[in-house]
Amino acid sequence: MHALVVSMVLSVILMQTGSLFLFDYIPDHLSVIQRAYQDQSVWKFEIYKLENNLNDKSVVFNRLNDSLSEVDGPVYYWARNQKDTGLAKAYKNLETAHHDFANARVQGYSKEVMLEKGQRVIKAYDGFVSAAKDDVIIKQSIVSLLQFVCLFLVFCIGACIMLTSWSILINRLGKIITIMPNDLISGSRNNQYDDEFEMLEKLTSEMSVRLEGIQVETKWINKASAEKVRKMILSQDFLFKLAKLIGSSGLSELTIKKSLYSLEKTLGVSNVALIFSENGSRISAQRALFSSYWPLSFDEGMFDESTNSLSVSHATKLIKGECVQCVTVPLQSPNGWLGILLLETEANHYFEDTELQLFEVTAQMLALSMGFQAKEQEGRRVALLEERAVIARELHDSLAQSLSYMKFQLARLQTNFGSQLIESGADAIVTDMRDGLDNAYRELRELLTTFRVQMDVRGLDHVLEEAIAEFSQRSSLNIMLDNRLQECRLSVNEEFHLLHVVREALSNIVRHSGAKKVTIALVLQSTGDVIVTVDDDGKGVVFDQSKPHHYGLAIMTERACCLGGTIEILPRRRGGTRIRLLFHPK
Repeated sequence: MHALVVSMVLSVILMQTGSLFLFDYIPDHLSVIQRAYQDQSVWKFEIYKLENNLNDKSVVFNRLNDSLSEVDGPVYYWARNQKDTGLAKAYKNLETAHHDFANARVQGYSKEVMLEKGQRVIKAYDGFVSAAKDDVIIKQSIVSLLQFVCLFLVFCIGACIMLTSWSILINRLGKIITIMPNDLISGSRNNQYDDEFEMLEKLTSEMSVRLEGIQVETKWINKASAEKVRKMILSQDFLFKLAKLIGSSGLSELTIKKSLYSLEKTLGVSNVALIFSENGSRISAQRALFSSYWPLSFDEGMFDESTNSLSVSHATKLIKGECVQCVTVPLQSPNGWLGILLLETEANHYFEDTELQLFEVTAQMLALSMGFQAKEQEGRRVALLEERAVIARELHDSLAQSLSYMKFQLARLQTNFGSQLIESGADAIVTDMRDGLDNAYRELRELLTTFRVQMDVRGLDHVLEEAIAEFSQRSSLNIMLDNRLQECRLSVNEEFHLLHVVREALSNIVRHSGAKKVTIALVLQSTGDVIVTVDDDGKGVVFDQSKPHHYGLAIMTERACCLGGTIEILPRRRGGTRIRLLFHPK
């Protein structure tokens, strides 16, 4: 196509070149012919005067000499250089005739010879003018033929261009239309078009609209994909940190709160809360732990609903005039429901599937960790209880039997040798021995009872409540409990020692103080120390160092040392006694 266009342009340029050649060539010919006609007229006129003696010969010859000089001038110089036609030959003849006439004059030929030479010059002018005209005709013919050929080529090239354009525009246009989507073509068949170009225009506009829509959709998909990748990275980072946190320090209130706060930031919600069931309350004394605020949608009915749902559930609730979207997933373990993991956010918040999966995986990890931790703690508690039961059996089978045997032998001694003991004054010694054995046997029975005390799996709170209920039934005491150790996590041994200190204090109050009201307070200090106080309104305690068998105080002091703390027994200002235990949990 480009070659055809170039050929057509060259042909047009060639035609214009021929025209320009004629425009430049013909004026030169006309000027030469006109000058030849003028010079011929001068020759004819002067020869005529010479022939009829109308003027002096010298005047005639001078004027003819001027004409001779014009032949060699610049006007005839152009004709002298035309080698392709007879014009140069005619000019040569004209020049020869002029020189012959000039030579005849110089040699002084007769008048008749001079007239003959002059007629030759006039005839040479005729030949020159005729040759010039023929030259113009030849040149015009050649240029016309060339222009005709170029015009023919232009028409041929134009026809080729039209055929090529038809092939390019029509055939390829048909191919372009055939590769259009079928739905566009089928829809366009119902419309009327003036030509294929209008049809292509409509199809192209529809295609551009579709492409713009695809481009917008692609941008949205890329943006959504980038957002999904970002959320996936945040989710992976959260799960890694959660696993690392659980693996390094285990579950506590602090670690759970950190995890809930991180989950809130990862999911971009308003609040994340972990609500404990009865089985899961051993992790925290509080009913719920949260990242920002107490869960607005908390309801005891959640646990009834969770028994029927093993996966993520959604609900939208109207709370305080605002719609709150709640997402819950139960924390399931072989021992039952440990609690519910709860999300609270705006009602129009949309959760991706990956976010819900992260929420569910987090609940599963917390449930597994809580179950494993509870099982591990229960194992340690069971092992400790078994060890204490073994010690109690050993004491019962050895020391208790020995004390019983000694009490029996003292009874036989008093029965068989009572009068002799009185006479010898040994009855007081035997009585003291019997009192000591009775006291030792009673202390041993209390010790066995202490070793056989079972620590409830639900934690220290429940065990203390059971102990209070036990001593309240055994006496008329009004016992109040103030437990503020919700933020403190104690080991199994610490719970046992603390429990037995409280039980020993209550036992001493029942036996010795005559109190009616007892207050037990467990407080966690800002320094991390735990203070346990047992106050009563009895008569107070005054220890007589001369009297032995203060086993209760010794037991409490020994347990305080095992806790790494101290214990004090102090009088109260308004009467009664205060037992104060101070230790730092490990």
